[in-house]
Amino acid sequence: MKHWAQQRMIYGLAAVPALLFLLFQIWPLGHAIQTAFTNETGQWTLEPARRVWGDPLFRRSLGYSFLIPVVSVALEAGAGVAMALWFYFGLGRARGFWRTIALIPFAVPEIVYLLTMKLVFRQNGYLNSLLWHVGGSEATVGWLEPGTPLMVGVVILVDAWRVTPIVLLIVLAALEQVPESYLEAARIDGASVGQIAWRILTPLILPALLVALALRAVDAFRIFATPLVLVGIDALPVLTSVAYHYQEFARDGAAANVAALTLAFTLLLLTGLTLLGMKRRRSS
Repeated sequence: MKHWAQQRMIYGLAAVPALLFLLFQIWPLGHAIQTAFTNETGQWTLEPARRVWGDPLFRRSLGYSFLIPVVSVALEAGAGVAMALWFYFGLGRARGFWRTIALIPFAVPEIVYLLTMKLVFRQNGYLNSLLWHVGGSEATVGWLEPGTPLMVGVVILVDAWRVTPIVLLIVLAALEQVPESYLEAARIDGASVGQIAWRILTPLILPALLVALALRAVDAFRIFATPLVLVGIDALPVLTSVAYHYQEFARDGAAANVAALTLAFTLLLLTGLTLLGMKRRRSS
């Protein structure tokens, strides 16, 4: 009887999040599918999908929606691990202070951060002003000039820098859990700092790093505000901004749902592959 009561309590507690998931995830997804593939008379049609997939703006957004997250997450991984190792080996007691400083880009509201970065990188912004004062050249660099690889690189850099502190904190927390005896034994054997970092610490922090990157990879595909604020939809479209454009400016709800569903199923596929990879790694 007691076991049955426990089972009922477990099912009751699970019913609330399951109901919320059904109401706020499954039902809107089903409504989006119905809206995207039915016409005004309620008949099923592929016309909205053909219209969206034939739009050059949407096709451009597909490439950017994959390019920006992949490069951004790679930069976050490299910068986050490098900064975590620097904090761990080089800062000592000052680690807590610098850890707080490193969180500032993430702690600042996103729109404030992006507008600040736009002031830095625009044609007459702070960066070009600094280059003029240092180098004396009157030529300005078009950091955000539409259609240039430099513009894409700046958007990726701005996006990566804001969330690098998350990777830094997760990796640093994993480093701080490594027993000191491991490091002492390596030092006694004559291992250098580089050897300790690569051969001892890296395998130990790899699970935490993979979790951080998996979470960031899924989140990075939802990029919206960064390219929109820095350069606008026409210069650098992504799936989220294109869906917003269809809904708010083109007033085409069916097209907006097609773009949103493309992103949603991409995220579902990415999440499934990530979970499968983590499960296989855990079993091996």
